[in-house]
Amino acid sequence: MRTLLLGTLLLLVGCPRASGPPVFDTLVGVEAPLIPGPGLRLAMPGQIFETPAEILIDVGATMTLVTKACIESPMVSSTRVKVVDPMGGETTYPVTRLVGLTVSGRRLTPMEALLSDGQGCVVVLGTDVMIGTALQIDPAKRVVRFVPTSPRAEWIASAERLGGEVQVLELTKDPLHDWPLLAARLTQGQATYTGPFLLSTHERSSRVFDAPLASAGFSSTGDLLQKLDLPKGVQLPMDLSAFQGIAMDKVELTPGVGTQSVTFAVASGAAPNGVAGVLAADTWGRFEVTIDVTAGVLMLHRPRVLSAGDRHRCARGQEAPTEDACFQLEQVRAGRGVAVTATIWRPLPEGGRLYLDFPGLSPACRIGFTFDSGDRGRNTQHEVPWSRLFETMKPCAETLGAAKEVSLALFEDTPLRECPGVCAFAQDLRTGRVSCECQPGPLGLSPEAEKLLLEKLRTLLKPKSPESQQEPTDPDPSK
Repeated sequence: MRTLLLGTLLLLVGCPRASGPPVFDTLVGVEAPLIPGPGLRLAMPGQIFETPAEILIDVGATMTLVTKACIESPMVSSTRVKVVDPMGGETTYPVTRLVGLTVSGRRLTPMEALLSDGQGCVVVLGTDVMIGTALQIDPAKRVVRFVPTSPRAEWIASAERLGGEVQVLELTKDPLHDWPLLAARLTQGQATYTGPFLLSTHERSSRVFDAPLASAGFSSTGDLLQKLDLPKGVQLPMDLSAFQGIAMDKVELTPGVGTQSVTFAVASGAAPNGVAGVLAADTWGRFEVTIDVTAGVLMLHRPRVLSAGDRHRCARGQEAPTEDACFQLEQVRAGRGVAVTATIWRPLPEGGRLYLDFPGLSPACRIGFTFDSGDRGRNTQHEVPWSRLFETMKPCAETLGAAKEVSLALFEDTPLRECPGVCAFAQDLRTGRVSCECQPGPLGLSPEAEKLLLEKLRTLLKPKSPESQQEPTDPDPSK
């Protein structure tokens, strides 16, 4: 009788566990939305049991990391793991047991993880979770897909079927640390530099060491700004004068393929680990990207562009090229409205703005996105209405809160002067007043300061044309 009662108790205790979500040892097959935000960042919503978590992916880390805020009473083993930072320095972490991690509805099997102080509940997935997995990142839809790793030959074959512009680049590995490395060529004015860069999937902004670039003839923004001939009594804004970055005209991942007008943050000195810097989302995020570290593959894909003067047509896949295909608008319900992502696949030599329609609604404002001059693949995501709009244009925001659908209305080849950078904007139809929500500038610069900075730097970096020679005057016959 006692044996029977004990068995019954064990069965009852086991019932809740048996009815819980199934546990997986892989993320293959998962498609996860990225956390909404103006700038592209490979961060997904997740949870550890009932605790919300921000999930990042680091293809350069061999072990997953979790912050203490995620685990109420973390159990720490006696093991310590030393992690070398590619940009210099190293940190030793204790090891804990991570249980209950769920990404896009899929709960992962318990795993060992590095325990970090950090702020908030953050999990950084390393390659220990990514074994047998490749990443497909779609900036226009703001999703990441986990797919099976494949041999390089299969990725090349799939690239040939995609249509549009496709490049399959080679990722190598650092022999000591297994960091995924990619050769890149940087250009500033007449100066060029080529070196090995770490491919980063968890950072928003690219970084570079300044010593090798200085030797190659590059100038930091601080050096360039000192050359500005400012009128007497005029000073640069504080955030501009304090900014230390390097503005690149081009970042090429293979000849002719890359990104224009990117500002890199600066790390002092030369590379201690043989890595010239970090290539983050601001460089690869203007393509549809496939990263297969196991196969050593970085695949970049975007629509093909046909240009004739000021007219541009784009072709997606095997479709015929059209002007409309140069603009991509994606939307999902979010918060108090609709999260709208706008991507422009054509070049923007002068910048431009997209106006939006809201079928069935008549807001007292015009809503759109504005882009300063730049390269193809510029994209931004904003929740419409955004939070500050309820403060600046409350009637407009309240009307937009009922939006269920958004469509593209009109494109103009000029940016909105009142909102410098890449922004969502609302313009009051009665007063003309404008409210903006903009992407963050490099190192947290304000959009106004970033625009001024880039305009000044482009002026300074523009090659000066040789002075024209004066034609000799005809001799005076009277002399």
